[in-house]
Amino acid sequence: MHFADLLTNTVQEKKSPLCLGLDPHYSHIPEYLKKNASPEQSLLKFLIPIIDACSEHIACVKPQLAFFEVFGSAGFLAFEKVCMFAKARGLLVVVDGKRGDIGSTAENYAEAFLGKNRPYDALTVNPYLGSDGILPFVKKCAENEKGLFILTKTSNPSAGEFQDLIIGEELLHENVAHAVARWGMEDIGLSGFSSIGAVVGATYPEEMRILRKEMPSQIFLVPGYGAQGGTAKDIAGAFYNDKK
Repeated sequence: MHFADLLTNTVQEKKSPLCLGLDPHYSHIPEYLKKNASPEQSLLKFLIPIIDACSEHIACVKPQLAFFEVFGSAGFLAFEKVCMFAKARGLLVVVDGKRGDIGSTAENYAEAFLGKNRPYDALTVNPYLGSDGILPFVKKCAENEKGLFILTKTSNPSAGEFQDLIIGEELLHENVAHAVARWGMEDIGLSGFSSIGAVVGATYPEEMRILRKEMPSQIFLVPGYGAQGGTAKDIAGAFYNDKK
């Protein structure tokens, strides 16, 4: 099924648009889960019950690759097991890898995370290299019914250092939004949404409202809710009145 249709269907079935971020800081994992266990085993002992407990109330999970990759190949194996467990619970998996490169490197990144038989549904990518760094991912999404979330206006405090620079008569992140809408134009599902979405932080609610108008067919992945300071009121601008 088209990624955007699959996601919107899952949201409607669960009656929840929530995506559970999985950022397992090893130092924050309870000591009893680490006792007589490797770091990779501890990650699984920590994350699997969390996913299981939340699965009825969320549409997808978003594992952050860095917290697994720090433990090398064994950590990546734990990451795959977490993703497969989430899939078995009927959840979509959005890999938070923020990949971005060009040419054959981008093609291989795209195959690694958006390949046909991979246990992942979508990937976050960085548009800084321009269309050369995005189109290989867009192509793979169309081929394999996968999704993409392109960093547009991120939630971190220093986001504006580059993203708010004035380019012509608009801000840089607004220029990125136009490109995201253009890249996603050819891959819109029955839901009315594109498989090519955008990352828009909850910590910038006014910008979010503007970007929703600029990207009417994009699903927004909204980080920054909760610990980073974003509130339910702040993310209202990401939604439509007539769409889920």
